[in-house]
Amino acid sequence: MKKVFSFTIGLIAAAFVCAVLAKEVGTTRVQTDLMSAPYSDATAAGRLPANTRVDVLERRGGWVQVSTTAANGWVRLHQVRLGEGPEQRGASGVGTLWNVGQTGRSGTQGIVATTGIRGMTATQLKQAPPNPKEVEKLEQYRANDAQARDLAKTGGLKDKDVAWLPKPAE
Repeated sequence: MKKVFSFTIGLIAAAFVCAVLAKEVGTTRVQTDLMSAPYSDATAAGRLPANTRVDVLERRGGWVQVSTTAANGWVRLHQVRLGEGPEQRGASGVGTLWNVGQTGRSGTQGIVATTGIRGMTATQLKQAPPNPKEVEKLEQYRANDAQARDLAKTGGLKDKDVAWLPKPAE
């Protein structure tokens, strides 16, 4: 019985050490507002200059809770480059697995938002090639005119004529 207890305590201690060692770090990409909560309408808790080293404590959707030597708070995920130093990117596998499945809200009004942030740089986005085959796949989900009108009718919407905008001056 004593051996089982000692073994269990050892496993718990090892798990704790792994969790501490798996702490994610990052660097702010640009000067950013530090928020008191993971919402766009939360109160500001300060500002972080560009290239500030941060410890990532938690992820919630498109937000990360960070800690610096001077302050703690929440910043948008895309404003933090994960990994050591401004040049490197990446995250610890344990930290990533720990955060899988967490979601967040975009504000205190209860509006749920999904965020597709992949950590791509501006250069990667500019150099990304188009993929016409994937666009063709999306076409199967497009509603035709009759389907759109039926859905609008079901929802109680009515036709309304709206005047065209005037042509811009050249």
